[in-house]
Amino acid sequence: MKDQIGRLITLLREEGIEGLADYEQRLVNNAGNVDVFTDLVFESSAALMFSRYGFKVTIREKPDLRVELDNETIYAEVKHFREKEQDRIDEKAMRESEDLVPVGNTVLLEGVAAWQQIANVAVRKASQYMADAPNLLVIASDSNCISGIILSTAVNIYNEKAAESNDLCLRRLNGFMLMDQWIWPGDRLEQLIGAGSRSVIFRPIACAAIPLSAKMTNALESIRNWQQIVCKAY
Repeated sequence: MKDQIGRLITLLREEGIEGLADYEQRLVNNAGNVDVFTDLVFESSAALMFSRYGFKVTIREKPDLRVELDNETIYAEVKHFREKEQDRIDEKAMRESEDLVPVGNTVLLEGVAAWQQIANVAVRKASQYMADAPNLLVIASDSNCISGIILSTAVNIYNEKAAESNDLCLRRLNGFMLMDQWIWPGDRLEQLIGAGSRSVIFRPIACAAIPLSAKMTNALESIRNWQQIVCKAY
């Protein structure tokens, strides 16, 4: 495990990503907790994604990332949606049926639709968004229930909530960025990177208190792919 973490930190350092001393300690401290450790590693995947599209990136605690482009800074909170039981049910149903089957219905087991889950996370994290700066919620999905198809609905729900609420923290958020699990042809990066480049979708929030510049918006919209770092806990 120490070697895995060391290789990961070396990779991030070679990419020019900063804030690694504290981040490495958090990885070490949570190496025995699979869920927390995996969530932390997804922060590396998000940091690597931004870095490879020309942003300067610092891994921090809350929000998880500081992302800079020229003289403009935004902050990103990374939320990892793990694989769901519904994913396994859907996969089994597709294997056993020769016809099209409905998939991704999280209401059956969890009582909440996937788009509402995304919007709920964005609302819950409002107090973590940086004041006096633009913010993103980066969603890293291991679940096919959390996909680009439902992202626009989640954004609409959040827009309505932020516009109607007296909680000004909700207006700190500038957009959602989904690191989807759909895989497209891509390169491998040593043994830490999973095969294939996955898709990225950015959707802005309409009522953000501090707007993004046109240059920053265009830069975020230009992000198309990410690669998953594989680094396993004990």
